[in-house]
Amino acid sequence: MPDKKSIKNTFIFQSDFTELEKLDECLNSIEGYLELSEDKQYEIMLVLSEAVANAIEHANELNSSKKVKIVIALSTEGIIAEIYDEGPGFDPAKLVNPLEKKAILRDHGRGWYLMQHYSSSIEWDNELKCLRVRF
Repeated sequence: MPDKKSIKNTFIFQSDFTELEKLDECLNSIEGYLELSEDKQYEIMLVLSEAVANAIEHANELNSSKKVKIVIALSTEGIIAEIYDEGPGFDPAKLVNPLEKKAILRDHGRGWYLMQHYSSSIEWDNELKCLRVRF
């Protein structure tokens, strides 16, 4: 991890699922990222790919003229990623728990659960209209 207080990196994605293919290359370009353990890299990739996919599908409604922006800051304290989209926002409290019996067989709805599991914290900032994830 770099000694600098914080290094911010910004990446822009069109709202098209093919854009997810660029995420790995973007992460690998961040100074200090490749110094993280393979497990931590996997967790970050999993969480951010879920976040970007959700922004593309649910917030931007697959409208390729809309963008998803990720701002990632690495510091000695950890990693913070902010994901911005052009959607109206959402209330995480209204999400269905994928472990509930009525939801267990659904083919979607596990992203928030996975992101919570593999990150230190995750929160929706309604004022800034961004998802903030800490590792």
